[in-house]
Amino acid sequence: MALTDVERDLRAIPAEKELLQIKLLRAVAHATDNQVPQRVIAKNLAVTQPEVSRIVKKLRMNPAARDRSPREVLLEHAARRIDHDRMMAELLAWDYTFGHVPGDDPLGESYVRGTWDQIERSRDLLSDDDYRVLLAATADRRAQANAL
Repeated sequence: MALTDVERDLRAIPAEKELLQIKLLRAVAHATDNQVPQRVIAKNLAVTQPEVSRIVKKLRMNPAARDRSPREVLLEHAARRIDHDRMMAELLAWDYTFGHVPGDDPLGESYVRGTWDQIERSRDLLSDDDYRVLLAATADRRAQANAL
């Protein structure tokens, strides 16, 4: 089913909000990397210092938040910042990592996510046709990752 312009406009809003959160994380990361005090960061972002502290902790717990991700590409397309062809070209060229249960977890109670999991968890941002194209393009890599 094709989306109407109104539906696309509505879907762009949550995508923009999430992209803004990514931008906020990266701005705090950049500022802290440059030894800007948290109170100064807070003042400039119009948030509290404890909020900045929570963001810094989130960055420590998830250093990958500093890097571009497949989810971000999908959000940029949903927000109409990039067109469909650019989105697909970037996603098809992505060097995906694949989730796995760590070898030191014999009970299989934990799962380490890979970048491919972002595709799986973002199906609301991806058409069925685009998903099938990505599945086909990554089939060999996914099969190899599952064999490890």
